[in-house]
Amino acid sequence: MKFGRASIRIVKKELFSYNDSTDIVCVNFKGRLGNLMIQYIFLYIIAKIKKLYPIVPDNSELFQVFNIQNTTLSAMKQPNATCSKLPQHKERWGLSYDENLLSVPPSKGVRFDGYFQSWKYWIKYEEEIRDIFTFKEPIRKKANTQMRNILNQMNFIVNKDNIVISIHIRRGDYATEEHYKYGKLTPNETYYKNAMNYFKKRYRSVLFVVGSNDMKWSKRALGTEKNVYYSIGNSAAEDMALLSLANHTIMSVGTFGWWIGWMARGTSIYYKNIYRAGSDFAEEFRNDSIEDFIYPGWIPME
Repeated sequence: MKFGRASIRIVKKELFSYNDSTDIVCVNFKGRLGNLMIQYIFLYIIAKIKKLYPIVPDNSELFQVFNIQNTTLSAMKQPNATCSKLPQHKERWGLSYDENLLSVPPSKGVRFDGYFQSWKYWIKYEEEIRDIFTFKEPIRKKANTQMRNILNQMNFIVNKDNIVISIHIRRGDYATEEHYKYGKLTPNETYYKNAMNYFKKRYRSVLFVVGSNDMKWSKRALGTEKNVYYSIGNSAAEDMALLSLANHTIMSVGTFGWWIGWMARGTSIYYKNIYRAGSDFAEEFRNDSIEDFIYPGWIPME
């Protein structure tokens, strides 16, 4: 069954070791889980190719979610302000690949500011990244147990004709007037129903598992749909782990759903109208193109 994939392997690699002569690299971590994951991977790749020591904040949420190496300033016995004193390089676009960042020469220490939301930074190391983003055992176990319980509750058997689709519905801040003015868009119910119909036409039976930061809206929008299970009560990491166990994915917007689609490895449908033309947010995409952000092969829909 597909949903066993998340527990296939546990990989813990001690790739970085510190000594007094080690040069370091930092990023300005910001945002929630999806953003933190992308920023960590950028940090990891820069450290790997430049032979630097990657600094992660001691209180990072990532330590609670994934089996990542403890490469913190406290592990180095260095002052908390060490990163803030380093020369800084800022990305040109938040959601496009900036090749200039990879050409920064290594030094006694360097710091980067940005979101780094492009798969192009790390695609050469993709399987290594999948090993890094192995959920910690309690999260994996809970996700697998939840999925089994959902299948039993919905009387659904997974096979080549009966498949599970995860739906991530991002609203919350994205549905506010402030974000709309900035240029961030979030799908309406038509998009989700179009995407659901895409899968219903291709498989004999489909079970949809929904995660959202606005479950009230989600239930209202999908109220006429059959075979829908709504995930309630999980933490963000637990929902990500659960939804990534599906065969395929319907994304909304933002990095949280992006990671679910990438982890699931199946067909991913994404909302093609990511930004409002001419907006400040549109300037985060080089030449108005979303190809640096959207993973190759994913299917646009509106």
